[in-house]
Amino acid sequence: MSEASPSLPRITVLLANAPTRIPAGKGRERFFVKAGSRWPFSIEKAVDEPCRYVPFPFGLAYLAALLERDGVDVAVYDGVALNTSAAALLDYAVRSRPQVVFMETTTPTVEHDLALCREIKTRTGALIALGGAHATTFAESILREHPQIDWILLGEYELNARDAIEAWRQGEPLLDGVAGLVRAQALADGSRRIVSGPPGAPIEPLDLLPMPARHLFPTAEAPSLWPYWDGFCRHRPAVQMHASRGCPFHCTFCLWVSVMYRNGPYRMFSAKRVVDEMEHVMREYGAREIYFDDDIFTAREAHVLAICQEIAARKLRVPWSVMGDAMAVSERAIEEMARAGCIGMKLGIESANSRVLEQARKPIRLDKVRNVVLWCSQRGIKTHATITFGLDGETLDSMRETLEFCRSLPVDSIQFSVATPFPGTPYYEHASRSGHLLDASWIDFDGSRSAVIRREGLSAEEIAEFAARAPSRWLRARLRDPAWLRRQARYLREILADQGLAGVKRRLVRAARLLLARPG
Repeated sequence: MSEASPSLPRITVLLANAPTRIPAGKGRERFFVKAGSRWPFSIEKAVDEPCRYVPFPFGLAYLAALLERDGVDVAVYDGVALNTSAAALLDYAVRSRPQVVFMETTTPTVEHDLALCREIKTRTGALIALGGAHATTFAESILREHPQIDWILLGEYELNARDAIEAWRQGEPLLDGVAGLVRAQALADGSRRIVSGPPGAPIEPLDLLPMPARHLFPTAEAPSLWPYWDGFCRHRPAVQMHASRGCPFHCTFCLWVSVMYRNGPYRMFSAKRVVDEMEHVMREYGAREIYFDDDIFTAREAHVLAICQEIAARKLRVPWSVMGDAMAVSERAIEEMARAGCIGMKLGIESANSRVLEQARKPIRLDKVRNVVLWCSQRGIKTHATITFGLDGETLDSMRETLEFCRSLPVDSIQFSVATPFPGTPYYEHASRSGHLLDASWIDFDGSRSAVIRREGLSAEEIAEFAARAPSRWLRARLRDPAWLRRQARYLREILADQGLAGVKRRLVRAARLLLARPG
């Protein structure tokens, strides 16, 4: 659709990332990471403690920029970044007096989000719209069972949500033509019928999207990128960016690629656009590090090299890190990334067992993993691996095999989680068909805490317990590696110079907890 006419009614749209907090006793809580995360989960923390990992909610921020460009008044409330409560978001919604409220919901928090939407509808009368993977998968049932929800925007929602709001301003009949919109239409007898628009298409080229409206987050009244933080980074503020969307490798468990992007094509922002945005966040937000939180930054070598060349041509001096891979990346790409300022790369490994990897459709070779870690360490690029236990084909022996591989792998940090079969993924569908999916509540679909699947000869409790013990076992092995210790000492010196003693203390306390928790 074209830009909105100035004669259209002026409206306010509230874009919300609702906090979900579950008391855990003794002043602690489960605090859920939501919008912006490809893997919604909870972090246990003290109630008054800021969350140590807060991804930037890109979808909301791109939509905010599109709406502002169309002359819509945009209010933003990111309760996750603000570390506030659902009640605080409700109060903000009442004060903002929006005509439309849009919120991303997630599988583990959907019941809490729907209850909050009911309160917002009662207090404001606003049109309530949902986005996100869970809403995409269960769009019709949510609309039928929850009258407080008016719209659901499927999958990659930014352009479609903008079009829906513009059409709504012009007159409801125009909504029928909005792609990716499923809505509940009120009938004369008081019932509702579900109306679906045409299927949504992938946003291509990605340069159609404006830069995210970072100036509105976490609220327009107190904008700051400081709360958005990934502990993998070493310099603060570390501004999060995207250079691409999607992934050419369609792993069975991948929520974002399976559901939000519908296994669509891998797409890239142009190298010029990427480096323009790097310069922008350095100038406007004082970025001291940039983290590319892509699904996979390194999938296309030509794109990686073009970004590196553009950085070099502009003589940009800023450290940056990426969510990369150990499948497609080459030594040449890593060399050029290091020359252009790359200081960190995350690698999704998930398992070291060939049968598990094959069933997950993840084409990874362990010798390539070792080479990538070596190439990075030789060039001063910090590495972080992600591992998930409980995928199809998993056994106690395969989990032990994976852990032993990790103990011998000199990555600088590692994350162990429980494979979560999110609805809409092939992994979920297979777990349901095979009888491996437990009869669990949505709140239990939290891979940082619990398992909702079992395997032949392997219970859900055994999977979760093994994942809980793995960090201390890995760290004890790494502490016997002098080269690894020297690198960590160097990183701690950098953090001391950048964040002071408080930053170093946070890292050391976290390491001590790993060593002391459930040793094995």
